[in-house]
Amino acid sequence: MDVSEKFTPDFERLLSEAGLSDREAEALRTVAQGLTAEEAGQLMGVTPSTVGTYRQRGYKKLGVSTRSEFLSIPQARAEAASAARNADAANTANNAPMPDRPSAATPCGEKRANAARRVALIAIACLMAAFVMPRLLPVHFYEDKRFLDSPSGIISTDYGELPNVIGMRADAAASEVAQSGFCPLFESQASELPSGKVLGLKEVKSAEALGAGVSVFSWGEGCTSGYNLGATGRQAWFWW
Repeated sequence: MDVSEKFTPDFERLLSEAGLSDREAEALRTVAQGLTAEEAGQLMGVTPSTVGTYRQRGYKKLGVSTRSEFLSIPQARAEAASAARNADAANTANNAPMPDRPSAATPCGEKRANAARRVALIAIACLMAAFVMPRLLPVHFYEDKRFLDSPSGIISTDYGELPNVIGMRADAAASEVAQSGFCPLFESQASELPSGKVLGLKEVKSAEALGAGVSVFSWGEGCTSGYNLGATGRQAWFWW
């Protein structure tokens, strides 16, 4: 389709009778459309200054020298008004709200399936919580428990005074007992208390009862450690 067909016949007759070249006529059409030189240059594929040159040549052939004088020509003024109306109509159409689309009703069967899936997910979450929480709670609970920093008194024995290390951490308790001249031997004992905490202390009347040991400790499950008398003196071993 010829570009000139977009414009009114009277406006095109004006450009034709003035003897404008194709580029001059195209430049003046962009004036009627209300385009700037930059916008017209992008449309025509030339620089804005080239658009200005084409426009000035067209103005001269029409007997005018400015944009306003050109638009005062009746045919040009009518074309500019028509272009403005078309632009307004296009903007209105582009900005018109989209009609609401009726939403498809969810079938009852699908609603029931969705509800069943939600119930299943909730049940799985509850089962996971029931499985994991009992294992996490003891850890959290025992975080606040404290080991004794020092023996809570003295126990008199046939071998001398034995520190009461019940409630202390096993390694600290072993050090306290060893410093008192006893050789501690450790035994593991099932308990819900934190591993490594001394639960009980007993005196062994004879070394033969424990081989080379003298004292026995019991604390929570998880590790065992102890001291033993050997041929070369005190020795220590730990099982973790």
